[in-house]
Amino acid sequence: MKIAIRADGGSKIGMGHVMRTLVLAKELAKINEVFYICRMDNKNFYSVNYNKAIKDNISDRYRKGIEKIIGEGIKVCFIRENYLIEDMEKISSDILITDSYDVDENYFNATKHMFKKTMYIDDINSYYFNVDFLLNQNVDAKDFLYKCNSNTKLMLGLEYVMLREEFRSLPTKEVKIRVRDIMLTVGGADPYHVTDKILTWVKTLEYNFHVVIGPSFNNIETLKCFESDSIKLYYNADMCSIMKKCDMAISACGSTLYELCACGVPTIGIIIADNQMGIGRKLKEMKIIENLGWHYKISKDYFINSLKSLAEDYQRRNKISKEAAALVDGRGAERISNIIGLSCC
Repeated sequence: MKIAIRADGGSKIGMGHVMRTLVLAKELAKINEVFYICRMDNKNFYSVNYNKAIKDNISDRYRKGIEKIIGEGIKVCFIRENYLIEDMEKISSDILITDSYDVDENYFNATKHMFKKTMYIDDINSYYFNVDFLLNQNVDAKDFLYKCNSNTKLMLGLEYVMLREEFRSLPTKEVKIRVRDIMLTVGGADPYHVTDKILTWVKTLEYNFHVVIGPSFNNIETLKCFESDSIKLYYNADMCSIMKKCDMAISACGSTLYELCACGVPTIGIIIADNQMGIGRKLKEMKIIENLGWHYKISKDYFINSLKSLAEDYQRRNKISKEAAALVDGRGAERISNIIGLSCC
């Protein structure tokens, strides 16, 4: 089968849609032809090839997502941002998988007639979903009352979390009595400069901080000023390796939390986007993370006290580690691929 994935990533919209769909894309590509459909922001160009003309006419708004997809060896077809439906009609595929907030009910209705099967990856429940498959991998997914067709296949909850292969079948984490190494990650982009604010607060603490620099960060030179014996910056980071060696983490409340759960890393959560509120709330209710809430409401004293409180409580960290690791098994992409395959035979 030919399977098209509609997703974008960049400096302002972040990399979450691209990163989670890449996990599914690689699983689907084992037995299918998979390619992406990405927007570009110059209305004068339309092409299915990433040639120089296209590259020169894509701004940072979409560039990083496209470069990441191509860097993973997956083909990209381009559509103009103001002619999305018109350009998608020119693309041939059996299945369309969409992971984007730039949709509405007109989009679902139109694409339903263009492709044999359609699927939407959701986390906000804002529409009536006229699709064949509806996926929400989040911990709070079953709290949503979805409006969709009677024959729509729902895939809801943590059994469908899309994690890369390195996060599958991990050994039990050894929780140390003393915390030494702490990971800091806010996602593929950091438009609110949360990373440098946190580093300003923690730079004098007696921990080693392992800081992930996302592909769409726009303040790298500022962050380089924080580098020291106790603050290390990682570009093109091996997330699993960093998580496995760290005793704790500070993370945005997005999909990275599921990777941290798989690794059994006790985590301080920070909300950076609206779609992270439900994840952070639910995991806090389950006592899996310490959720500090919205980044702009967090004071230095509250942050430092919360960090030290968790770091100095071995029993609590040990309990969190074991319960977090039991939440996800990392085989969500396999399950999704199997459901799509069986439904489209």
